[in-house]
Amino acid sequence: MEISFIDLGAGSVIFLFLVGFVGGLVSGFIGSGGAFVLTPAMMNMGVTAIMAVASNMAHKFPKALVGAMKRHKFGQVDIKLGIVLGISAEAGVLYGAGIQETIRETFGKAGSNLYVSAVFVVVLAIVGGYVLRDAWKMFHSENPDEEKTTKLAKWIQSVHIPGTMMYFRSIDAKISVLFTLPIGFATGMLAATIAVGGFIGVPAMMYVLGVPGLIASATELVIAFIMGMGGTIKFAWAGFVDIRLAMIILAGSLFGIQLGAIGTTYVKPYMVKIVMGVIMMLALLSRAVVIPVYLSELGQIEPLAPATSDFLKNLSFGLLIFALTVGAVIVFKALIKGMKQHRAKLAAEHAPVGTFTPPVPTATHQLSPTGRLERIMLVTDGTEYCDSAVNEAINVAKRCKAQLFAFSVLTTADHEAPLGEPIHKQEKMAAVERLMAVRTKAEAVGVNCEILLGHGDDPYTEIVDQAEASSMDIIVMGRRDRSDLMRTMMGSTTEKVIGHTHSDVLVVPRDTSIAGKGIILPVDGSRYSEAAAVTVLNLVKQCSAPVTIVSVAIDERLKDDAKALAEHHQALMANADLKVDIDVRVGRPDEGIIACAREHGADLIVMGSHGRSGLERLLVGSVSERVIGYAECPVMVVKL
Repeated sequence: MEISFIDLGAGSVIFLFLVGFVGGLVSGFIGSGGAFVLTPAMMNMGVTAIMAVASNMAHKFPKALVGAMKRHKFGQVDIKLGIVLGISAEAGVLYGAGIQETIRETFGKAGSNLYVSAVFVVVLAIVGGYVLRDAWKMFHSENPDEEKTTKLAKWIQSVHIPGTMMYFRSIDAKISVLFTLPIGFATGMLAATIAVGGFIGVPAMMYVLGVPGLIASATELVIAFIMGMGGTIKFAWAGFVDIRLAMIILAGSLFGIQLGAIGTTYVKPYMVKIVMGVIMMLALLSRAVVIPVYLSELGQIEPLAPATSDFLKNLSFGLLIFALTVGAVIVFKALIKGMKQHRAKLAAEHAPVGTFTPPVPTATHQLSPTGRLERIMLVTDGTEYCDSAVNEAINVAKRCKAQLFAFSVLTTADHEAPLGEPIHKQEKMAAVERLMAVRTKAEAVGVNCEILLGHGDDPYTEIVDQAEASSMDIIVMGRRDRSDLMRTMMGSTTEKVIGHTHSDVLVVPRDTSIAGKGIILPVDGSRYSEAAAVTVLNLVKQCSAPVTIVSVAIDERLKDDAKALAEHHQALMANADLKVDIDVRVGRPDEGIIACAREHGADLIVMGSHGRSGLERLLVGSVSERVIGYAECPVMVVKL
């Protein structure tokens, strides 16, 4: 059997080095990738398919070792799983190498090229399509950071076969090694066929065994090292390894693989799958367009004209370069974006206590109750009580084209406690993570969000002071559930903020939202309810919604007065071209307002507050406080 080696000029060497660099970059990022672009690259240079596979495998196992060690430092490698799969993969490599040699001897160079290209197309179409579909679902899920375990993986983890069970850290479960044998064998056989076993190994670990994407892609490097070493020896024994090609590619890929491995520490899990899926589909096209050339050379179809054959080969090469470029751009973009976010996080963690960016000075800027919603301050403590407040603050900022300011308060560290400093440091990191998550969520829908971490023993004081210093138009907060006695005697942070701030406050109970179903405007004839009416007029301009004015008389003798008051505000609204309904009730004001909102299906109550707090509020009582505490929808409190 004739074995030929291509001539290497300066241009070919530079090309191979660059391809090796980009291939290593992608391989370090997704666990396999460099191999699948390198095999077609060498084939486009005139290297026979079997020699391209063999030389690729020779460069791959030392590169895989470097990548595995690098990602092991980041805690992403399951060494035990890699070794177990690598052993069965070695058997697959030996079997696949035998098939390659048989095809080469029987059908020649064209037959070997056709075999490798056909396998590329079939495997990448199936695996690439599935990976892209899964990445798309993750990206559009409520929590794109969460990787859900497939039903198949859950079933495999539930099967117990005595004498074969083994614990794997990456899935925190025991599975039978019998399930790993076919995965490893198929990975090795594919590696010997096209030098890319990871296109079976990585998806199989994710979807069959339930291994997270980042760990699966890192563990694949361990498998690649084990089977690559055995496959290289097998192919080299038969004379199919071109050590020149292997070393040039290895030199470039050793640089790229470390950058790719670093990139995985900054990206979301779905991004790894997107990169893998996109490159797979582009490589599929690269191999598919050249299949007619090989069929023509084997006499299976009508001979192609030399010009047509050259065009298809050049198109295949162009698609390959495009695949490499797209992969490199995605990886670098994710790396740069992740590094920026990481630097922002570090800056937030070490930032001195300060204030938000002040508003641009204008002659017309003033605080509520003008209904301005240009500067929205979101207060969050990371609990489930604030989730709805976060969503509504972002939604309001988006509708009103407002600036969002996310704020959290960290309790001052107890330096005298034995674990005071470490606990405070952990709490600080967690608070920064929360704020960064809010900013990411806001920016994803086009809302500009500034974050700040405050420090102090009294959260409400820090919130009020920050709102005043930064000229906030409204403060958005969640609502905690507390007993009547605790709420009356002590008051929540939200209630204290309402009692002391001059900004409007939007209180959002858990699992509620504002969808424009209806606005309830309670009126009592005070200047506070007048201010609330002005705010409602401005809100309706921003988001159309039906408005109901409710006036509650404490007894029947005052019902006519309550009705007259409601009709007065109705007329004022009519003068502003706003048609509203009125609802007059008798009873306790807070109960009447809450019942009105419930019966009308409203999702927002806008009311004025007298701003009482402390002993005065305890003795006199506050309608707004009780409405805030028991309403089943968000409540906007308008302050003077």
